[in-house]
Amino acid sequence: MRDLSVELQWELTASRFEEWLKNELFHFKWWILLCVFILSVVIWWKCIDKSRLSELVLCAGIVCIFVLVLDELGEELALWEYPVKIFPLFPPISAIDLASLPFLYSLIYQYFGTWKSYAIASAVMSVLSCFVMEPLFILSGIYQLITWKTYYGMPLYFAIAISTKWIMVRLKKMEAKAG
Repeated sequence: MRDLSVELQWELTASRFEEWLKNELFHFKWWILLCVFILSVVIWWKCIDKSRLSELVLCAGIVCIFVLVLDELGEELALWEYPVKIFPLFPPISAIDLASLPFLYSLIYQYFGTWKSYAIASAVMSVLSCFVMEPLFILSGIYQLITWKTYYGMPLYFAIAISTKWIMVRLKKMEAKAG
């Protein structure tokens, strides 16, 4: 039975790759995602406080884990779909999951040090993500809703921010105690 499932997985991967080569690679939507990815990296690198680089990379990494898990869960449960991928073997919307959102959250973490200012900035980011960015990705055909509504994500965006800040504060306290 295991050999059959491995074979089926390989066939599915090969089929996805072939589909990507024919219908996605170098098409307009693919270029949009690639530009979003590159632009996110460039802006983040220009804005990030390099003296806190390891702390802010850790923050972005924590966000990345949250976002990837939630995105995979949503796609697996057929809540939404990503018709275009930068690369077919990576997470579906890696430009956003691996760059834009983690970098945005880490910049909010960098610039808004108090819990109050951080929560306000995170709430604003959650609203903008749900009511501006997601609709733009839907209109561009990069993101497709199946049973999900964009406003469902608002508490999730905010929860990711609060959870990340809480983890970072705990880690910094542990580090200070150990050091």
